Amino acid sequence: MKFTFSKVARHRVFQHDPIYYDEQKEKREERERRIKEELGLLTDEDKEGYADRIRGGMRRRMKSHYEVNRSEKRRSNLRLVIILILLMILGMYLIQEGMIWMESFFAE
Repeated sequence: MKFTFSKVARHRVFQHDPIYYDEQKEKREERERRIKEELGLLTDEDKEGYADRIRGGMRRRMKSHYEVNRSEKRRSNLRLVIILILLMILGMYLIQEGMIWMESFFAE
């Protein structure tokens, strides 16, 4: 009989079965697109395809994410500068009060 203090976790297998995927529909739409392309019935938007639209959308999102990230950094730096200024003012106040206290302590 084997005794262990902790159980060793077994690896878990992820298996995802897409719910809304219809392979026949995908094939049919691809055939229709090819036929329309051969007949010259496709518009420029149809010719662009999904991949190009996705790629362009990702670029737009990344650019906006970059701009948001940049503004967040700017706000963070401003906050840091304000905190440092407040700490310096507090430090100067404490040093001045300490000097006043020491003068009054040694004057007696």
